Amino acid sequence: MYGQPLKSVNIHRMGVPHGNYSGITRLDDSLYAIVSDKDKDYAFRLLYVDIDRETGKIRSCRWSSPAERHDISRRDPEGIAYNPHTDTFFISGEGDQRIAEYSRDGLPTGHELGVPQLFGTDNIQANRGFEALTYDTTSMTYWTTTEAPLKSDTGFLRLQKFGSDLGAQEQYRYPTDSPHITKRYKLFVNGVAGMVAMGDGSLIIMEREALITKRYLGSYVTIRLYRVRPTVADEVLSKELVTSFTTHLRIGRMNFANFEGICLGPRLNDGRQTLLLISDSGGGTGNAIYRVKDYLKTVSLPLTPPKEGRHAE
Repeated sequence: MYGQPLKSVNIHRMGVPHGNYSGITRLDDSLYAIVSDKDKDYAFRLLYVDIDRETGKIRSCRWSSPAERHDISRRDPEGIAYNPHTDTFFISGEGDQRIAEYSRDGLPTGHELGVPQLFGTDNIQANRGFEALTYDTTSMTYWTTTEAPLKSDTGFLRLQKFGSDLGAQEQYRYPTDSPHITKRYKLFVNGVAGMVAMGDGSLIIMEREALITKRYLGSYVTIRLYRVRPTVADEVLSKELVTSFTTHLRIGRMNFANFEGICLGPRLNDGRQTLLLISDSGGGTGNAIYRVKDYLKTVSLPLTPPKEGRHAE
């Protein structure tokens, strides 16, 4: 591993309301757009985030003025990607398996990515469709995948690439980790929750393993970030582990965080690239004893990553 995850920051304490934040994308080094899978008022919201350029720590954040009102909650929006060339946003919907474009005002433009029929709602596992979405500003391409394998596949996800004309291009096979279930559970999910294009032809994939126990204590979320370099269509990709961390809900360690979104953050003064992750608190679900937090977390990457070809252990 070579990425350094920093301490998560509770953004509710900074004035950001509880939400179901499922995706994040960067407009510039301090302004980000966030999508919520339960928001009935806006397609996305803008958030200013102040990150210390020496350490990568999040110092503060605050809402920007909201966009025009437009409810897309029925689409179950999960991922968002900003295209600075067109000043528009694409939002992926797990409910309809569409990836639609929205203006800076938050209104639909009528354009969509040409999603292949293979990704249709009849071929996805229940509530395991499109989660991840990113835009590569260098190659001007979009990338997405489903959270879990399609019904017609086993053991791998399909990373789908789209061109600047919004048409579908190559697919690449991404092997997901096997689950590490060690206890009885009420709910368990394992798959890809987010991805981010690095601008050098590589992608960082965020795998999430979340286990909720019947009595909640003992629940955990493990996040693993992997880097892949898609080159040959339909190949099974080799992946290298960037970093991993686990959050818990247990006595003495209640830092449980369901991270769902990831994007590029700013470069630090020494040149290191940062990533910014956001968690879904379920609207601050919980009780008088414990309430799930809304977190942002930064991960800093070294100036010189390990040589290509290093595999996950």
